[in-house]
Amino acid sequence: MRKRRLGRTELMVSEVGIGGLGIISNILPDRQAGVDTVRYALDRGMNYIDTARGYFDAESVIGLAIEGRRDEVILSSKSYLRSGALAYRDLETSLATLKVKKLDMFQVHHVQYKSELEQVMAPKGALEALETAKREGLIDHIGITSHHTRVLAEALETGRFDTVMFPFSPVEHEGFEEIYRAAKRFDVGIIAMKVLSSGRLTAVEEAIQFCLAHDIAMCVLGCTTREHVDRDIAAAEAFHELTEEQKRNLCSQGAGLAEGFCRRCRICEGLCPMKIPIADVFRCEDYLILNATYARNEYRALERRADDCLGCGQCEMVCPFKLPVRQGLQRAHERLNRGKFEDMAVNFLHKVKLYDLARKAYFSLGGKLPER
Repeated sequence: MRKRRLGRTELMVSEVGIGGLGIISNILPDRQAGVDTVRYALDRGMNYIDTARGYFDAESVIGLAIEGRRDEVILSSKSYLRSGALAYRDLETSLATLKVKKLDMFQVHHVQYKSELEQVMAPKGALEALETAKREGLIDHIGITSHHTRVLAEALETGRFDTVMFPFSPVEHEGFEEIYRAAKRFDVGIIAMKVLSSGRLTAVEEAIQFCLAHDIAMCVLGCTTREHVDRDIAAAEAFHELTEEQKRNLCSQGAGLAEGFCRRCRICEGLCPMKIPIADVFRCEDYLILNATYARNEYRALERRADDCLGCGQCEMVCPFKLPVRQGLQRAHERLNRGKFEDMAVNFLHKVKLYDLARKAYFSLGGKLPER
């Protein structure tokens, strides 16, 4: 596979890499299936693996898969925890679970709010602890991930992060230029995630090529099966440079979308008499599958929500894709307005720094992911 330079890390990464969330036991029939998929991806030339403490049993699956092949892999994990002591402990757990002595990269995971970034950057925060781990030789590089481009741009301006990972696709590209400018100023490696918008983009080759046509290092994709690996590698191998017009066309067409998917063009929002941020409502709904409490927290924080809709239909009159926006808003509100007791518990556990322990206990006792 072709490789690209991952910014100032000087690592040469394959244009598509393995996302650890795709090989967890919640998705695959057994652990060996995940091991086989990872090994097959390595055989095909993928050399970057992205995982996280929060990805259920992914680290243990990857640890088995890379046994005896550590030199072939650029290995990265991440932690949700913001305090230095807890993030450092997560790093130690990752090293033990992955059965390695050092990680090529460890990332501060899912920093969604400015207040979270302040925690990470504060004295005795996660970043300070990871910089200590870097000096100790436990990690080589430090990255940050988020779905909020403004928070990421602010983080990159500190010059203390080596890589950045964020959603980037033909339907989710707002804020790219802001991140790109900050990343280039400090030679930060750019990694695209959610390239297929959590499976909603059906034209895989076009979506991957859209990302690779920009000045990024790589795309991380959830490769659950060998067929996924072959599909993603074929798309990367077929990549050719796109003109600006071709990029714009992919954005407007959505690169083949599942029926009813909002392209987030925001044309409708200008005519909404209630000033509902319609694209943000649908974005929150999409994030339910990834982090339900976060999605619902974000939704409740919106100044205007879907239940403010008057049903006037102005949005549908101007939607270039003829989507049933009013129906979609009603559905989104119903889904995002559930789980209040769950969210109270999760938010409290985060506050007292017991969430990871509670989650581990829940799944150890046979708990399942609830319907979203």
